Amino acid sequence: MFSSRSIPFVFCRITTISFLILLSFQPVVAEPYGMAGCGLGSMVPVWKNDIGQILAATTNMSFSSQTFGITSGTSNCTNDGIVKKEMAQEVFIAYNEAPLELETSKGSGERIRAMASLLGCPSHALELGKLMKDNHSYLFAKSNLETETRSKEILVRLKTQIASDKNLRLVCIH
Repeated sequence: MFSSRSIPFVFCRITTISFLILLSFQPVVAEPYGMAGCGLGSMVPVWKNDIGQILAATTNMSFSSQTFGITSGTSNCTNDGIVKKEMAQEVFIAYNEAPLELETSKGSGERIRAMASLLGCPSHALELGKLMKDNHSYLFAKSNLETETRSKEILVRLKTQIASDKNLRLVCIH
């Protein structure tokens, strides 16, 4: 089919065409999660620095999660590329329920600070921690719900408590 002389020429053309195609792609960016945008990589809260953004982008590309998330409205993305805040809050609770429950019993911790950030009131993490500690048994009441439904239930209960608090209801998203 190809002579031995034309193989390097064909390889060179394929390489050039592939390179041009790669240059034509532009990344999809969802600002609250940095340059890597939404997708599985955006769901790892510790990946906020430059190296983390590279890991997040690699994760998004490796699993095609960003493309899937944008088209299906999952992985913290809407179909127009804007991150769903409530979905991020639910996913955070689902993946951190046990340690969040432990920290809530103490009234402080890394996950409470992260939850305060997700709720839009990072500077009020101490107040949120106190509210969560005071309502621990209500927030984490045992139920037989699936993880996804349970995380939503915990979030609804938390937002109900925030709405009833005179200070937090003014600063946190609920």
